[in-house]
Amino acid sequence: MTTDNVTVRPPFISSSNGMLALVPAFFLMSSSAFAAVLVDNGSTLDIDSTAVPDSYSVRNNSTLNVTDATTRSVTVQTGSTLNINGANVTGNPGQAGITINTSRATIDRATVGSDTIALLVNRTPQGTSGSTVTATNSVFSGGLAGAAVSGFSTLALINSEVTGTGADSFGLIVAGGSVNASAKTSINGEAAGVRFETDPPVGTASLVLDDSSVVGRNGPAIQVDDGVDASIEVLNGSTLTGGNGNLLEVLGASTAAMRVAGSVLQGNVQVTDNSTANLTFDRGQMTGDVVVEDGSTANVTLQNGSQFTGRLDNVTGVTLSQSNWTMTGNDTIGTLTMDRGVVDFGDAAGAFRQLNIGTLEGSGTFAMKGDFATGTGDFLNVTGAANGQFGLDVAASGTDVVATQQLALVRTASGDAQFSLIGDRVDLGTWSYDLASAVDGNGGTEWFLDPTTKTVSPGAQTALALFRTATTISYGELKSLENRMGDLQSDGNLHGVWVRPYGNKYNVGEGAGVAYQQRQQGVSLGADTRLGNGPWSVGVLAGYSQSDINLKGGSSATVDSFYAGPYVGWQDPDSDIYVDGALKFNHFRNDSKVRLSDGTRAKGDYSNSAVSALVEVGRNIRLADDWRVKPSAQLSAAVIEGASYDLDNGMDADGDRTRSLRAKLGVAAGRDFNIAGGTVVQPYGRVAMVHEFANNDNVHVNGNELNSDLSGSGFEVGGGVSVSMASNVRVSADLDYGKGENYEQPWSATLGVSYGF
Repeated sequence: MTTDNVTVRPPFISSSNGMLALVPAFFLMSSSAFAAVLVDNGSTLDIDSTAVPDSYSVRNNSTLNVTDATTRSVTVQTGSTLNINGANVTGNPGQAGITINTSRATIDRATVGSDTIALLVNRTPQGTSGSTVTATNSVFSGGLAGAAVSGFSTLALINSEVTGTGADSFGLIVAGGSVNASAKTSINGEAAGVRFETDPPVGTASLVLDDSSVVGRNGPAIQVDDGVDASIEVLNGSTLTGGNGNLLEVLGASTAAMRVAGSVLQGNVQVTDNSTANLTFDRGQMTGDVVVEDGSTANVTLQNGSQFTGRLDNVTGVTLSQSNWTMTGNDTIGTLTMDRGVVDFGDAAGAFRQLNIGTLEGSGTFAMKGDFATGTGDFLNVTGAANGQFGLDVAASGTDVVATQQLALVRTASGDAQFSLIGDRVDLGTWSYDLASAVDGNGGTEWFLDPTTKTVSPGAQTALALFRTATTISYGELKSLENRMGDLQSDGNLHGVWVRPYGNKYNVGEGAGVAYQQRQQGVSLGADTRLGNGPWSVGVLAGYSQSDINLKGGSSATVDSFYAGPYVGWQDPDSDIYVDGALKFNHFRNDSKVRLSDGTRAKGDYSNSAVSALVEVGRNIRLADDWRVKPSAQLSAAVIEGASYDLDNGMDADGDRTRSLRAKLGVAAGRDFNIAGGTVVQPYGRVAMVHEFANNDNVHVNGNELNSDLSGSGFEVGGGVSVSMASNVRVSADLDYGKGENYEQPWSATLGVSYGF
């Protein structure tokens, strides 16, 4: 080992390179000499914690091994090697902490500081051989930069920290070299986290970030300048953070190709000074803007499920391959190529946007929206040729179109592109519309929502169905009471209690104003008594039912019904003529879930009340051999309270008071079978003609009057069996079928149990 007085001049290539312009304090430092331990001529020096802190100069294929030692500046050059396994390195004033010049180094567990550059990975001036350094679990802090890498040199950073501490510092300077940062390495500087520049004649440089981070505390995360051609990869959860909001700046007639894979970025990309940026996202995400100055160029590729949210204004070309771009403002781009990609105009309320495209090709989807109460919305404008197949996913709205004019969505200047609506139609308030196209006066083609194709929307249909079903719900509940009053006509007990579970299904056709299916299930219970030994009986019932309403297209509604009321019966003991009457009060809780054309759902709910009544007159005629025939006439009526409710997509529905007046003429026939032990089995069958008189139940949706109508004639057929036991218990089962002009009742089933005493 020998010592030598050496003048430690920074070994970067020449004062004409880009770095010199950035770091004059470093390259124009004092020429005073620092005493250094010289390791020369292929020799090897080992130092450890017992060594006195000193500077070292290693040259001419020599080796320095450092183990848990403290040193001053270390310079390694001319094919030499530095191995560090634990070190604390403090650079001399004006000198790098560690300089590797046309040599190699393996550094582990080192803390390196300098008032200039902590780690300098360099080459000989005019030389074409650089240096190779691997740094693991280490910390590099420099007043100008934490680390710098020249042309032909490579630096691998593994689980390390690289920091520029000065006011105008950079975390890492890449001047024509290559850097790979992995395993949660962090790089940060004041002016920029990473700066790229040229190292003539080397004009290319690269950086790979793998599960690592770059921070520009008061500037961009990455700055590409000085005409360099930079390659950047941001992989596996790596992050870029710019204190000025920019994650990448490309300037000085430079070119940057950045690939983002498996990472999420937030910030802007700025391209100025006749520069070019090519951004590729592969399973990557970014939120921010790509800002391109006139004279500069940018291309953006999103592929394999990538997501971009922000502005791409003035971008030359955009490619979407199975990926999404969500706009945040009006944009103009040169070319858009799509392969099952999606352009989303954004969902901010009232923020309608226009996308201008020079040429469009491929296949994909445009997600659009509009405030059709004001007639404004998103618009796609292709100023050149458009070719391919594209879907328009237009957001549904609860508000109506402001006028019956065509609502333009797309215009293309030329080409054979075809556009279609996702879901075939668009729901806008009361109506749904189809898409149409026409050639405009300039030879282009315009696609628009055609007002002549309107049909009642799912939201309006659901409102119609809800207001309509209250009538069928009420009559379904009364059916259980009808059967009980029929039992009383042949029951000799003075008092009774009963319970009847039941179910009904209705299929309502388009002729009623709206088509839907209704399934009702519920239970009624009650108690009744005879007034002395006379012909009169009175009772009270209560119950609950739930009805599920299903409409085509996936919309649905639920009605919970709570009811109670009195009933009365009279029967002449001599002629067996009877009169039954009932009064029922309902409270309905209505809830709707509307599936709209864009796949979203709108919800709404309201409550209302109703009153219904029936009067039936008939006669029980006893025939020979225990046969019975019962002709009857019934008149029933219902009045349902009008109500207003809103869907959460802005639709307003107002239902008028609904009325029903129904007449029924029927006959039932059956026979009593006396079984041993006092049990009587009574099977029966019946048929009836039914006519509904009420035909004008109006619903107003967004001010538009719609009508539902179940009026007209129909019939009912059914049968059942009742079993009276000596223990005063009666059980029964009934099944019916009904058909009207605009509805079908495939089945109505009732089970009953009563006890008389």
